[in-house]
Amino acid sequence: MSVLRVENITMQFGGVVAINNLSMEINKGEIVALIGPNGAGKTTAFNCITGVYEPTNGADYFNDSPIAINHPTGKMAKTYAGINADQYVGKHLHMTPDKITKLGIARTFQNIRLFKSMTAFENVLIGTHLRRTSNPFSATFRLNMREEKKLRAHAMDMLEVVGLADLADEKATSLPYGKQRRLEIARALATDPKLLLLDEPAAGMNPQETDDLGVFIRDIKDRFDLTVFLIEHHMNLVMDISDRIYVIDFGKQIAEGVPAEIRDNPAVIAAYLGVDEE
Repeated sequence: MSVLRVENITMQFGGVVAINNLSMEINKGEIVALIGPNGAGKTTAFNCITGVYEPTNGADYFNDSPIAINHPTGKMAKTYAGINADQYVGKHLHMTPDKITKLGIARTFQNIRLFKSMTAFENVLIGTHLRRTSNPFSATFRLNMREEKKLRAHAMDMLEVVGLADLADEKATSLPYGKQRRLEIARALATDPKLLLLDEPAAGMNPQETDDLGVFIRDIKDRFDLTVFLIEHHMNLVMDISDRIYVIDFGKQIAEGVPAEIRDNPAVIAAYLGVDEE
């Protein structure tokens, strides 16, 4: 069963084509990696899926329901590099990141984005508030105490899952880099996602921390019945935990397959070495 389907996504910034006709499909329960050289367009692809950017052209579907549909207009139509533009005419959805998160897609970021003035616990608690049912009236008169107690307990549970419960009262930015990464994952898990997008979760980690992260990702996938889509440069981690891998270069997909196929693919090797494939 397809959880996420990306169809002909193109993302242009003026005349710069960051993503060029990218199509992918991620099935329930998979761990799928998106890899490529620096500047290949990986994070831009994540941004098009999570509502940070509205793609210039193409569509994204989550559990077969559209979350992004767009076509080029105005000056963009004149410099358009995508295909089948007429297929997406008149179907703007304007899905913002918060709406997409409520549907069940959560993410972490390439550059850690924690709330710097808040504790680890408060950062995760904010994630739980996505599911709250209280309103300003009930909050003012403390009619939401039962729900708030439940959300606070859920936040502590998520900190326990990532091994940070003993650091709940520490300021988020005072934590070591690797633990800040885990805190971001805890905040994402607090939104009760079905699809978890991890943008370079092993960045800045040493080999042992990276190995531990691989075990951790598998654990949370099984524990929370997640589908995981990740961007990563640590190839040992990618090859170890991924069911399938997509490879992009200059915004275009150049390969797709299981880890063994990607490891020996001449186009992938050429892209990483910065040479043209003969």
